[in-house]
Amino acid sequence: MHENAGDFWCIVEDINVPDMEKRRGAREKWGITEGKERRVMNLTDGSENPLGSWNAMKITCLGDSIQVELNGDLLNFGYDCTANHGHIALQAEGAEVEFRKVELTPISRWPEQPK
Repeated sequence: MHENAGDFWCIVEDINVPDMEKRRGAREKWGITEGKERRVMNLTDGSENPLGSWNAMKITCLGDSIQVELNGDLLNFGYDCTANHGHIALQAEGAEVEFRKVELTPISRWPEQPK
């Protein structure tokens, strides 16, 4: 899914984002199972480095909210997530992927944004 980093996919769980209808489609088609509109598109184009280059992704989760950044760009922010605990999985869709460094750090509040 090159050039689609940061998209949310609602698979048996759900999430809300600003501008939901613009990014997910018509409300009556939303769902969390096969055949429904489950993809919530990210906020940017062009944030990913070219194929073969490293990207730096930061995913921050706190309570029922999640924020995804890539190479310093905000890709997505969601809230009212129906999943707020469980396993963490790293996966690729249809192509080989390599992870150079994965760090998990517990937080108790949202990090301050750089000024």
